[in-house]
Amino acid sequence: MNEEMIFNQVDLSRNSTLQLFEGLTEEQADLIPQGFNNNIRWNLGHIYTVQNTLLNKFGGKSIKTPPRYLELFTPGTKPAEWQGEVPTLDELKQLLEAHPAQLKEALAGQLQDEAIQSFQSLSTVGEILSFTTFHEGMHVGVIKGLKKANAV
Repeated sequence: MNEEMIFNQVDLSRNSTLQLFEGLTEEQADLIPQGFNNNIRWNLGHIYTVQNTLLNKFGGKSIKTPPRYLELFTPGTKPAEWQGEVPTLDELKQLLEAHPAQLKEALAGQLQDEAIQSFQSLSTVGEILSFTTFHEGMHVGVIKGLKKANAV
């Protein structure tokens, strides 16, 4: 798969994610229905945070993530344990909108680079980036389930 195709996947996945903001209120973003551990806000922040974390940790890249996001949105975190302020939907949306262009700028010409550490069986930066689009799609599905469970 060539670089253009991978960046197109990033855009396609992100557009699906951004559509989820339509009509969503701050209150709705924080509801956690029975049977779920996280809310819509957590899933949105998690998409952004994990994409950067995987590219940094395994790909060896330096993609900035606000330190607070690492406390709130990494695997194993839960809104029930949050302390202090959390990003608004507006902040999350702005970060998610700008992110694909930032990734292209940071990673152009480097997708064939060997990862500094394999992630599962993925050994190049492009393979890791491609995986993050799959991961994002999974969370889009979770968010749609949360919306349905919350009748949003």
